[in-house]
Amino acid sequence: MGRANAIAVVLFLGACDQPVGHPPIARIDLVPSAIPAFDNFQTVVELDGQASADPVDDPDGSAPLTYSWQILDSENRFEMGRATSPTPKVRFLGDRPPTIVLTVTDLDGQEATATKNLALTVR
Repeated sequence: MGRANAIAVVLFLGACDQPVGHPPIARIDLVPSAIPAFDNFQTVVELDGQASADPVDDPDGSAPLTYSWQILDSENRFEMGRATSPTPKVRFLGDRPPTIVLTVTDLDGQEATATKNLALTVR
């Protein structure tokens, strides 16, 4: 095998290891963006991931993303929806500001993550 053929084989094999597609973009909106401190599960907060998108691989937005919400640092209860819904509604104890993490996955299996903190206000 000549040198040119060997380089072509190496380049071809290396290309097979590359991931298919591009990662999506994860975005979080919280409505409301703050709850009273020590709210004791009174306020419903909508976790909205619908602004997430895969603009390179799916510019018209026709391919669905999968959603995975994770809530850190605070006791919480899902009021409506689940941790896999695009817009679940959640109540919080409010003893400390929760960190909310959204991971979205596109049809190619590519992932993106966004993080946002829910603020606590003084009554």
